[in-house]
Amino acid sequence: MNKSGFGTALAALAISVLVALILFLMPRAYGAVTVTQDASAQLPGLTIELAPGPGDSPDHIDVTMTVTGYAPEAGEPLLRSAVVFAGVAGVAYGEGDVAAIRARDAQGPLELTQSVDEPDEGGFLYWRRWQASRAVEGDLTVEYRAPIELVVPRLGAGPPFDLRSDAGAVSAAANNFLVLPDTSRPFAIELDWDLSGMAENSVGVSSHGEGTVNTVGPIDMLIASYVMAGPVGRYRGSEESQFSAYWVGEPPFDPDSVFPWSEEAYAYLANYFGDETPPPFFFLARGNPYPGGGGAALINSFMLSYAHDAEDIDGLYTTIAHEMTHNWVTTIGGAPGSTSWYNEGMTVLFTRRLMLAAGLMTPDAFLADVNDHATRYYTNALNDLPNDEIAALFWEDTRVRSLPYDRGSMYFADVDAKVRAASNGERSIEDLLSAMNARAEAGEPINAEIWADMVAAELGEAAREDFHAMLEGNLIVIPAEGAFGPCFERVEAGLRAFELGFDPDILTASPRIVAGLVEGSEAAQAGLREGDEILRPVALESVQSNPEDTLVLAVRRGEEEFEIEYLPRAEPVEGYLWARKPGVADERCPL
Repeated sequence: MNKSGFGTALAALAISVLVALILFLMPRAYGAVTVTQDASAQLPGLTIELAPGPGDSPDHIDVTMTVTGYAPEAGEPLLRSAVVFAGVAGVAYGEGDVAAIRARDAQGPLELTQSVDEPDEGGFLYWRRWQASRAVEGDLTVEYRAPIELVVPRLGAGPPFDLRSDAGAVSAAANNFLVLPDTSRPFAIELDWDLSGMAENSVGVSSHGEGTVNTVGPIDMLIASYVMAGPVGRYRGSEESQFSAYWVGEPPFDPDSVFPWSEEAYAYLANYFGDETPPPFFFLARGNPYPGGGGAALINSFMLSYAHDAEDIDGLYTTIAHEMTHNWVTTIGGAPGSTSWYNEGMTVLFTRRLMLAAGLMTPDAFLADVNDHATRYYTNALNDLPNDEIAALFWEDTRVRSLPYDRGSMYFADVDAKVRAASNGERSIEDLLSAMNARAEAGEPINAEIWADMVAAELGEAAREDFHAMLEGNLIVIPAEGAFGPCFERVEAGLRAFELGFDPDILTASPRIVAGLVEGSEAAQAGLREGDEILRPVALESVQSNPEDTLVLAVRRGEEEFEIEYLPRAEPVEGYLWARKPGVADERCPL
């Protein structure tokens, strides 16, 4: 029996956290902006220099930004930084002990007025903004210091966006600390590093390349970027693959195995999706000084995080492939969180399918991934939650956060099986994804209604009704026979419902005081009591997927501190799993 909670293998990689918001802001086309030299010279210029603090444990990054050809009038939007981005709090400049930003132009210092947007209900994104008391004249220079402080996710896992110092290196998503022009216009961008305070042989890398990088595009392409600097490990792929990897410290996996596999997977995906000139891809990895971890894809890049004390990482290869597959699953329009049924569900389906076809995933690993999602879906007490309620709860409850991955992937597997059957094998889900991607590349809208039209054209109006019933939570999806290929068959399974045993809202509270204890639950029988304080964040995604995983809680009761271990399960519910069909050879498994 496995244990989840503390000091064990990475719990949260069973649900790799790609943030739909990122892709909502950042179409993949940003990575392929082409501008002539003359046109680039006419754009406003933006130069950013990042200077990590000195020493073996840098505690800040100094940022200097120079902007040319950008001159807002007094009171017009000038600068912005994220207050919260995908549930992760950004650096709060000018608040508490954090110094305010400083700005000057050709006339001298600029007096800035700071404001904050109305908070986003779902905790996805809202901004801190600055305006100048007078019009900007000439070049604008902005300077500030981003302090590095440990941020522990409230639910034990989350996007690896926070500014981090570890093993002499620094890393973050740029959305966590950069202050940038408050505009959507394109810039000629230069990103520089001052590594004079870091160890010898240090390098600076971002989602756009190693060292000094020059590119062209809107500000959002910087917001949707990672940065990493220091004495990091490096893997350089072939010139053809355009794949590179960088990591901090000693990871709990073999870089000589993982990164070549990742390079091969990236090349296969690019070829499958007909991408003859895929953009350079940067795989970054760092450890967490707390249990849990995750992964998130940004523009042409992916950051993997894992517990420092992890001995191995369950689902590592699937997580890596998932984040790379996102490059070719175009994001549909809609409010952040409300689109994850498509963005994540489609990516889950294609990740496992393509890795199996490429020979980079075994049929047994494919089956395990199918059943992980099936178990979590059918045993989730919130599997009937309407899609329009997901955004508000996405960062508050892991059952909500996992639902779009599970429900979406089951739905698309079912649609695929029905399209194949209706067309006598002439068409499949690949044709629908290709049509959606083609619309996006042509600048046409893609959204839930466009998808409904497409699936209705394939399968009739009943398919449109089923789609809306699924989104409304009125249809529990049971994929058709053969949905996962000729090697696998559906079997009924009496799975025990996932039950935490107390009010899950307390896991995001501070302090975490147990309330709503369910009488007779496994938690209660293990000794948990009302009023107990849970001392450490709890990552639940993995334990939701595995009905045999136990949960370990670090608890304080009065002056006493101890651990409680229990199986977070209730009575059996109706559900389905998939099993190997006897006598079907492995080579027949891929669809």
